[in-house]
Amino acid sequence: MSKIVFITNNSKEIRNKLKEARFTVCDCAEFEDSVWLTYHPDYKMPFDIHGTGYTDEGDWEEKYPPLERIKMRLKESGYYSEEREFYNTVEEFLNKYGNKKH
Repeated sequence: MSKIVFITNNSKEIRNKLKEARFTVCDCAEFEDSVWLTYHPDYKMPFDIHGTGYTDEGDWEEKYPPLERIKMRLKESGYYSEEREFYNTVEEFLNKYGNKKH
């Protein structure tokens, strides 16, 4: 599994900054419970940026708040790649990965 990069925030402003930097953003990033964003720099996906924290209706995780779901998934072996990076701001993320999209 390739590295996963987390932006530990999500908002319309953040998504717009990513789009301005020429990243494609999946619709799942706009889901109400998508409180973080993810990026897989070594793996080509239909969209560059995805939301995380949401769950499908009726899923057992549904009873937990989004951030708690993410924490549980981080502990679960195989849900996310073991190779991880975390960025608290979109600016920090773009300082490292922004030039890869130009």
